[in-house]
Amino acid sequence: METMVQGLLKPLLTKERKIGAEAPAISLRMLDGETKIIGMLATKVQVMITLPFHNSLSEGLLDVIQKYQEQAFIYLLCAQALEKSTNPAFTSSDFAEYAKKFGVYIDETLCAKSIFIINKDGQVIYKQITSAVEDEFDLEIFETKLDEAIHFKKKGHVHENWMGA
Repeated sequence: METMVQGLLKPLLTKERKIGAEAPAISLRMLDGETKIIGMLATKVQVMITLPFHNSLSEGLLDVIQKYQEQAFIYLLCAQALEKSTNPAFTSSDFAEYAKKFGVYIDETLCAKSIFIINKDGQVIYKQITSAVEDEFDLEIFETKLDEAIHFKKKGHVHENWMGA
């Protein structure tokens, strides 16, 4: 894959993550100093958002994050300190390892603009990588997919069927 950076086509380096694939476990140091392991089984849906620049966090994206922050673990990663105020417990500038493992790494100072939704079982169920780092996310589709992921009910055995009754 590749993305445009100021009119130049740049390759996205390392591992491309496909929908349905298992998300890799990654240790991230958050701005509040805490280290979190992300990408594995979790009690909530995880959303990983990489932003290329300090001013890449739009009001619309911030609104979606605030709307769902109690129902999902939503992480923001950017090489630079973000212009808009965010929760330091879910914001990190420790982006390089993550960007390489998710295939959105451009260089040591830049990553592609991306969103990955990881379900509670640790699988990538949605991804959006903008074709240029300056492009905006399709927030309508993102919000729809996030809402679906949060409200997904796993189908399984009904107790009576399982017991052979």
